[in-house]
Amino acid sequence: MSEIKSPITFTTGAAVSAKRLVKLSSSEVIHNTASDTDNPIGTSDYAVADGDNVAVRLLSEAGSLEMTAAGAIAADADVYTAADGKIQELPGDADDYKKIGIALEAATADGDIIEVLPYEVGNITTVS
Repeated sequence: MSEIKSPITFTTGAAVSAKRLVKLSSSEVIHNTASDTDNPIGTSDYAVADGDNVAVRLLSEAGSLEMTAAGAIAADADVYTAADGKIQELPGDADDYKKIGIALEAATADGDIIEVLPYEVGNITTVS
């Protein structure tokens, strides 16, 4: 029987900031981008330089995770991927956005770290 082990330690393929969504790139982790084709696996526990090890809390882990906001986010709002491994409310710009979960608290500015409950991770929402 397998078990979820989180956090998991990965080597970074670029500098990684704390509390950011990360994705796999080969066998290393880097910041997730806002692209609907990227698949974030979790959030970084702390900031590290390129080639260092970082602890990653998996999105599949039970409970909530701390994540970095790309701007103001209302409590109870659904959140989606944003550039540089951050999260955002659903933008009004026409595009496809990958859902991460629901904000358990509000963010007032870019760089705020808030608690997020992952759910429906990876569902795509299209804004036309």
